[in-house]
Amino acid sequence: MTATINELQKLTGVGEATAQRLAAAGLDTFSAIVAAGEEGLRAIPGINPRKIPGILEQAAASVASDAPSVPEPADDLKTSASEPAIVDDLKTAESDAIGELKTLAAELRSAMQEIAQAVRDRFPEELTDKIGHKLTRSMVAGVDALYAMEELAERRPKRSRRALEKTRKRLSGLAQGELAEILKGLKRARKGLERALS
Repeated sequence: MTATINELQKLTGVGEATAQRLAAAGLDTFSAIVAAGEEGLRAIPGINPRKIPGILEQAAASVASDAPSVPEPADDLKTSASEPAIVDDLKTAESDAIGELKTLAAELRSAMQEIAQAVRDRFPEELTDKIGHKLTRSMVAGVDALYAMEELAERRPKRSRRALEKTRKRLSGLAQGELAEILKGLKRARKGLERALS
């Protein structure tokens, strides 16, 4: 059992308690986790729903890398069946994770626009030419970076997820801050995205 717990803890976001919950639910291998899918993991009490896509993505990658190469069957032994279900599950899990990242990027673009509107509403006098231009440049660059993150999500989902989650934290509650704090927060969010894209 300890070996199983240790193996499950190799997944980022899975600590000892989560590994024990997974094992207790019969999800003691990466293949079992992938087969359970998002719905199966959500049914396990105590698992953070935000970590589920990342756990599935890592488990799927481990299953794919551990799969033994099977020699091509002779022509008379080939079947017309589609790919094995596990491969379909892996593709579905990966597709779901990428879709979720794209949705998150779209939500963050909306959040940036809401912050810009809040600044215009709260600080109309302070938005002199220089500050107004600075805010506009920062917003445009941030929105462009979020569009680019959607493309990166297909190639580098883990990196995209980390960058988008950090951006979400940086933007959270930012609209209620002072003008200088908002400008600084937008700049940090934009630079974080740009670093992930480089």
